[in-house]
Amino acid sequence: MTWLGSKVMPSKLCVASYAWHDIMPRMTRSANPDLARSCTDLVLLTLLQQEPMYGYQILTTLQDRGNGEFRFKQGTLYPVLYRMEREGWIEANWEEPPEGKRRKVYHVTTDGRREHGKRAAQWLRFNDAVRSILKEAGHV
Repeated sequence: MTWLGSKVMPSKLCVASYAWHDIMPRMTRSANPDLARSCTDLVLLTLLQQEPMYGYQILTTLQDRGNGEFRFKQGTLYPVLYRMEREGWIEANWEEPPEGKRRKVYHVTTDGRREHGKRAAQWLRFNDAVRSILKEAGHV
C-alpha cells in the first residue's frame, strides 16, 4: 500500500481516520467517502449551530438538506457525535418530549462555534480553489 506516493505507511495512524475507515462501510455511499469524511464535522457543527437536535433528527436533516449526499446510518453518526463531545465542540442533554421516550439533544458549545468558524473558512477557501481549477479546465 502506498501513502503520499511512498511505498511506506507512516508508523502511527490517525485514530480519527482509522475510526472513519472502520465505520464508512456502514454509511450509505452516494458521495465519495473521503469527501463526506472531510466535511462531516463542519456539516454537523453547522446544523447544530442552527438549532439543537437529537440523533434521528440530525440523520433526517442531513439527508434532506444535503441533497442525499449525507445518508448516515445511526451506527455511523453516533461515534462521530461522541468524538465531537470529547473534543468539547458539542454537548448533549437528555430531554423528555411530551410524547415518546426521552432523547439526547445535541448543541454546539463556545469551542464548537470557534471550530466551526475555522473549518467553514478553510472549506470555503479550499472549495474556491478547486472550483477555480475546474473552471479553468472547462468543467464548471
